[in-house]
Amino acid sequence: MQELDCRGLACPQPVLKTKDALEQMEAGQIKVIVDNDAAVGNVTRFATSQGFSVEQQGQAPEFVLLITKQGPASGPAPEITCEAPSASAPRLVVKFAQNVMGQGDDELGRILIKAFIKSLSDATIKPKALVFYNSGVKLTVEGSEHIEAIKALEDQGVDVFSCGTCLDFFKLKESLAVGKVTNMFEIIETLSGADRVVSP
Repeated sequence: MQELDCRGLACPQPVLKTKDALEQMEAGQIKVIVDNDAAVGNVTRFATSQGFSVEQQGQAPEFVLLITKQGPASGPAPEITCEAPSASAPRLVVKFAQNVMGQGDDELGRILIKAFIKSLSDATIKPKALVFYNSGVKLTVEGSEHIEAIKALEDQGVDVFSCGTCLDFFKLKESLAVGKVTNMFEIIETLSGADRVVSP
């Protein structure tokens, strides 16, 4: 099997090298190695436009495209363009350090935190994770009026973490109703790995 190493090459070089290799063979398979999403998309679009099958393997920082040619190209000669991938949404983490929102009147704070949690499901940018610590863990235990809304977020793929030390302090560890118990190391990793951290 012929192998093309296109790592480090700017567009349109990965596509041009793939095109040349395919034109020189009547049938068979070639392996194209690239190192970015744009090259994956551009090479894949070119190959499929010619009627060839493409199988993608691997993940960043090294992608492998197995292109199978079973006969002459079946599509018209394409115009080779460079299309960059769309920017991904920022990785958002929301941290809850208390069971109310803001400072001042606690009753108002409870009303605000309820509205905030329910509104997260409709936000344009969905959080990657919710982190609850200190009295914020009271939002994730049995008896909390927010369980259903937090579970809905969890069902959408949002990670839900509650500080184990905090649950122990309030004697609530056995009452956790949504998400999972976490430790300080995982909290640090989650917060430091975020593009943006929001605290209501």
